Amino acid sequence: MVKYRFLSDVELKEFEEEFKHFLIANGLHAEEWEKLNNGNPDKAIEIVGLFSDLILDKVYDKTEFLIYQDKKSLKAFKFFKENAVLIGVDYKGEGDLPENDIIKFLSENAADMLIYATSKAFTEENRNKELHFLVQHGAFVTNYEVFDYLSKVKEEQ
Repeated sequence: MVKYRFLSDVELKEFEEEFKHFLIANGLHAEEWEKLNNGNPDKAIEIVGLFSDLILDKVYDKTEFLIYQDKKSLKAFKFFKENAVLIGVDYKGEGDLPENDIIKFLSENAADMLIYATSKAFTEENRNKELHFLVQHGAFVTNYEVFDYLSKVKEEQ
């Protein structure tokens, strides 16, 4: 049972070299892997699941900022070891939030924005599961810019 999800074929192709090293580190050279893959596909799938979790854990360990956005709201997350801070924006104006140049749009339409903040605590062991849940529901990894901008705006309120 995988902790997160199986990597897609495209993702596995991107990590082909790392997968080879993973197999060797677990005592499976090319011939043994081929034999296992053909003779015991359930076990091979289990190994791919372990590798998938390893890769996703590495990605999530490095992830600090996420954004979730729909037509009328934006949620910017900053993840720490044992908590995450959310700064949210509900847009009350005409039209929808744009996909690009969001900081410019937010600054030009501040009067039509409701900005709020909250936080959530979790154990260090559950941090990556929290990140994965948000990504599975449409959030994406980003840099600090939107979160920091919203944080400054929130402080000024």
